[in-house]
Amino acid sequence: MTLAPETPAAAPADDPGAGEVSSGNAVFYLNGRRTVKTESSVLVSSSPWLNDARVREWVATESLRRNGHDYPLLFGLPTLMQATDEVRDVEAAERLSDEERKRNPAWDRFLTEAFVSTYTKEDLRAYPEGSTGRLLFEYMDEFDLSPELNSRILDNPDWKPANTLDYWNLRMGQTHDLYHILGEVGFGSVAEYFIAGVVTGNAFRHLGAELAGALMTVNTLIMFPWMTRTMLHYPAAWPTLWRNLTYGYEVGQQSDMLFTQHFEDIMHLPPAEARAAIGWRGFMGPTCSKDASLVFGEGREIIP
Repeated sequence: MTLAPETPAAAPADDPGAGEVSSGNAVFYLNGRRTVKTESSVLVSSSPWLNDARVREWVATESLRRNGHDYPLLFGLPTLMQATDEVRDVEAAERLSDEERKRNPAWDRFLTEAFVSTYTKEDLRAYPEGSTGRLLFEYMDEFDLSPELNSRILDNPDWKPANTLDYWNLRMGQTHDLYHILGEVGFGSVAEYFIAGVVTGNAFRHLGAELAGALMTVNTLIMFPWMTRTMLHYPAAWPTLWRNLTYGYEVGQQSDMLFTQHFEDIMHLPPAEARAAIGWRGFMGPTCSKDASLVFGEGREIIP
C-alpha cells in the first residue's frame, strides 16, 4: 500500500506570519512544513513549555543522560518546580477544577477539606508490626528518609499551597510512599512507574481529561524522560518498567478515587485490609523490580 502525500492547506492570504511551505520532496513527510515569520529575535513557540529554557534543559538532560553516580536523580527538581509554577496556566486549571466540583461531589469534598498530613516518622514507629504505617516507618528508617517529599516545603517549611495544583502536588507527595506499600511493589527506582501508573489511571478515571492532564504535569515532566533514558541506556530494565506502568494504570482505572482518601486513617491496617478499606482494586500480588532497578541505577536499587 502506498500513502499518497496530502496537499498542504494554504495559509490565509492575510496571515502576516505566513511563510513558505515545503513541497515536491519524494520523502513525503518532509512536505507541508510551513515557515512562520516573526518579529521575535529569540526562540518562540506556541507552546509555553517549549518557550521556557529551564523546561527545555530539564527534558533534554533528563531524557538523554545516564544515571551517573555524580548526579542525584532529582537534583534539578527545585528548578523544574519553579519553572512549572511560572509556565503553567493556573487560571485555566482553576476553571477546570471549578467545573469538576459542580459535577463531582467527591472532588469538591477533597478540595473543601484540603486535608494535610502532620504525622512524623516517630508517629509511624508506634504502629503494630506488619501494618502499613509500620512498614512505612521501617522503609524510612532504613534509608534515613523524612515523610515530607515536597521540595518547596523542604526549602521553606512555611510554604503553603496557593491553588489547586499546589495542593494536588503537596498531597501526592504526602501519600506517595504509601502507594508503594499498598501496591507491594518495593521501593526501587523502576517501581516508581507503578505509582505513576496508579495515579495517572485514577485521575483519568475519575476526573475530566483536561483537568487530569493539568494535575499530572509535574509527574509527566519527571517520569516520562526516564522512559526515554531507559530505552537509550538501560533497555534491560524496559520490560519491568512497562509492566509496572501498565499494571499500575489498570489498578488506577479499576479503583475508587484513591487520591481523595485519607491514607493516614488506614495505616494501622496491614496492606491487604488497607487496600479494601480505600477501594483499591486490581491487586495481582507482590511484584519485584529489584533487578531492573539495579540496571537503571547502575548498581543502585534506589538512586539518592
